Amino acid sequence: MTKGLWRLVSGAEKCPGTDAEAIEKWELRAEKAAGALYLNVTKEQCIHLDGIIDDPVKIWEKLAIVHVSKKPGTRFNAYDDFFSIRKKEDESLQSLMTRIDEGMHQIQNLCPTGFSLSELDDELTCMAMIRALPDQYAHFTSSLLLLGTLDKTQLRDAFLAEEVNRRRRAEVDSALHSSSTTANSICTQS
Repeated sequence: MTKGLWRLVSGAEKCPGTDAEAIEKWELRAEKAAGALYLNVTKEQCIHLDGIIDDPVKIWEKLAIVHVSKKPGTRFNAYDDFFSIRKKEDESLQSLMTRIDEGMHQIQNLCPTGFSLSELDDELTCMAMIRALPDQYAHFTSSLLLLGTLDKTQLRDAFLAEEVNRRRRAEVDSALHSSSTTANSICTQS
């Protein structure tokens, strides 16, 4: 933005029609924008830009795809952080409000285009279900947060399947414990 190139990067400024001089100026600005982006990316991130280093729009879109995961699990973590914000001891109320605004901005950036209030209600219900699980469900929780979507029906099915699996494992463990106790008791009597 400080270099007057953001409109190119965001795609708002399109290449002008047929005027050769205007096209040349636009291409020069596009190269400057692409160069500015490329020079500010770490070496490890450059791999994502192969074949698109001269297109600022594609660079920006690719970086967004790589670094801004708009999955429910990412929003879950952002909401969790957001609702965990507390005023620090020496913090001003203005600073607190700024941190809250930044947290909400992050959440909004993680929402897909057209995300509705109804979808938010469903997602918050799912998040409450996941957040209510105790620590011994950590692996199950992690797997749920990797899902591409979270809907109540899918989550309820996953909860029921997990419950059945845990009961089955408990029964098997109990049967194994019983048989080993019986075997130990027979060996001791012999």
